[in-house]
Amino acid sequence: MTSSTRLPFGTALALAQRTLAAPLTAVLQAERVSAPEWFALNALGLRGPSPVAALAALLATNGLDAAAVDGLLAGLARSGTVELHDGAAGLTPAGTARYAELRDRIGAVTTRIFAQFDPDRVETARGLLEEIAALDPDELTHRTVAR
Repeated sequence: MTSSTRLPFGTALALAQRTLAAPLTAVLQAERVSAPEWFALNALGLRGPSPVAALAALLATNGLDAAAVDGLLAGLARSGTVELHDGAAGLTPAGTARYAELRDRIGAVTTRIFAQFDPDRVETARGLLEEIAALDPDELTHRTVAR
């Protein structure tokens, strides 16, 4: 492939995801936190206490089914980072501290990575990804399959 050859969007996205996931994985491994645990802590850290069903729907995007989410949340509750009550989950004070520690470590790595790029281009890319994420995948699939 020459430097003037442009990758298809999906290929470029997959390669970028692989490249960006490596430092995240390294931080999580050093902290002895699994990716699903981080996803759950991050969701609760960003959203606050949430119904378990809503967390299950969100974590399904990472390949977790409802039973896996229940097991994950039960494990986080045993570790003292998550509190389960009346069908909802929230961070405990220890969970809030752990989330902040992980968020800050991951944020420092992310800052170092994106400092290599023009900030306007980074924000444009983030905006596009947020717009894509806001689309309804079922609707896109229906339109694609229905022709």
